[in-house]
Amino acid sequence: MGAPLPGDARVHPAADGESHHRRGTRGEGAALLADRSQGSGPVSRRIVTLLLLATLAVVGSFCVVVLDERQQAFRTLLNDPEPVLFGFSLNTAVLVEPGWYLRIPGLHQLYIYDRRLLRYEASPRNLYTSEKLLLEVDYYAMWRIADPRLFFESVRTQREALGRLDTITYSELRTTLAQHTLADLLSAKRRAITQAITANSAAKLSPLGIELVDLKLRRTDYPQVNLDRIFQRMRSERERFAKKFRAEGEEQARTIRAKADHESQVVRAEASSEAAVLRGEGDAEAADIYAQAYGKDPEFYAFIRSLEAYEKALDEGTTLILSPKLPFLRYLFSAGPGSTP
Repeated sequence: MGAPLPGDARVHPAADGESHHRRGTRGEGAALLADRSQGSGPVSRRIVTLLLLATLAVVGSFCVVVLDERQQAFRTLLNDPEPVLFGFSLNTAVLVEPGWYLRIPGLHQLYIYDRRLLRYEASPRNLYTSEKLLLEVDYYAMWRIADPRLFFESVRTQREALGRLDTITYSELRTTLAQHTLADLLSAKRRAITQAITANSAAKLSPLGIELVDLKLRRTDYPQVNLDRIFQRMRSERERFAKKFRAEGEEQARTIRAKADHESQVVRAEASSEAAVLRGEGDAEAADIYAQAYGKDPEFYAFIRSLEAYEKALDEGTTLILSPKLPFLRYLFSAGPGSTP
């Protein structure tokens, strides 16, 4: 027998059986993996579908913009070309109607504006009238964004728009009020003045994409700084008028009193004159009566005259020291007419 050659491959029965066993094991594993892959196929597809939907939702939230009835927007391109996607133009567009609009991140820039009627409250301003009176004027304006493209190209932001609105309306207000008096602002001309300010301001705001709907003057008054001086001047004028009226009243009172005194003196003089006449007539009549009585009974006349003299001379509480022999007292101490004491 010859010696075995180096490198000869010798096959042993035991080794051959082991190789068959290994091939069988590999076949069973492959079959098991195939069964498992066939069982998990629907679950994997559902997961992939959910992931795709989530990805589309996230991408859609960045690519789709929803405008409601209160909004309007202006979409601009970040690049010069005008791309078209699935037949839809992606160029710059004014988006006004409510709905869904496409916006591609990195390609579009979107500016959303309010399409409602807006109110601007202006701060009080000091303005001069044609008669050089300083007034404090308070007003408000109603406006809206009429053209988003012009608005974007001219002012871009609402804050800047309010600044331009304030500047233009204030300029027109100052120019118009300088041509009218305070009486015009307080009369029926006020409405025509306001309409002129609104029309002139609207013409200047229209190229900015802004529509000025209305402008109203709420308050037209003197500034607080001047009110004290105005009130002081009014008080001084009223005091001057009051002094004038009081002086005129006192003068009229003196005239009336002098006239009344004069009339009273005239009346007194006339009354005194008339009284003197009546007294004279009465005395004459009395003297006539006395004379007639004396002619009829001189003693009785003397007695009556003595009693009248006693009444005048002998008042209550009067003390006289007289001689009873005086002729004046002869009737006082006598028993009666014709008797002697």
